[in-house]
Amino acid sequence: MCTLTWVRHGTGFELFFNRDEQRTRAKAKAPFVHERAGRRWIAPTDTAGGGTWIGVNEFGLAVALLNGFLRGDQGERPWTTRGELVESVLDAKNVREVEVRLRKRHLERFRSFTLVAVEPAAPALVASWDGQELALDQRFDGHPPICSSSLDPNGATRARRELFSELQARHGGIDSGLLELFHRSHGPERGALSPCMHRDDAATQSFTRIAVDAERVELHYTPGAPCEGLAAERLELPRQRS
Repeated sequence: MCTLTWVRHGTGFELFFNRDEQRTRAKAKAPFVHERAGRRWIAPTDTAGGGTWIGVNEFGLAVALLNGFLRGDQGERPWTTRGELVESVLDAKNVREVEVRLRKRHLERFRSFTLVAVEPAAPALVASWDGQELALDQRFDGHPPICSSSLDPNGATRARRELFSELQARHGGIDSGLLELFHRSHGPERGALSPCMHRDDAATQSFTRIAVDAERVELHYTPGAPCEGLAAERLELPRQRS
């Protein structure tokens, strides 16, 4: 249950992510700077499952994951948390390195997912695992939105993409302002299908904006739905050349 978009600019990109979860799920740990083998990245921590669902590193590589909701995910296996997968590639220098690492993993240990990796200088990678096959797509450019929903995956994607098209037509183009407006929206109405999602049992639990330019990488994290008016926490790192 999530929504992801991004838009490129001259020296980098901005990426937006709404994380939707059960209201009973433990609150995530606020983002901080992680380091492994001398490489640093910024990411929150999923205190319930471990790992993370989003982050950006000092090379300007952002990685985000949306859960799949397929029938095969319900089997009684010793599943590995999908957050570990994101954590394991956040020290990669570029999208190509993420792809190589994914191809080497035993993905049958993971429930279905869509993992997205974005960097300034190369096509983004959209990697989708359905429990049997890893599909890799490098044609996607951040819009229309990538969406997931445990309640109605097809309906949520259709409704959010229709809303995005309507907002784009009014806005006159695609830029970071449009993306933020979209992620904060309750269209077509406040509920299960809106980007800022609200159900009795689940809701948007956090809103993340990643900004990468020639000099720095930033992660802005709001620990609640965009409509709640909470202040965003901001962390940054100097951008390193890979």
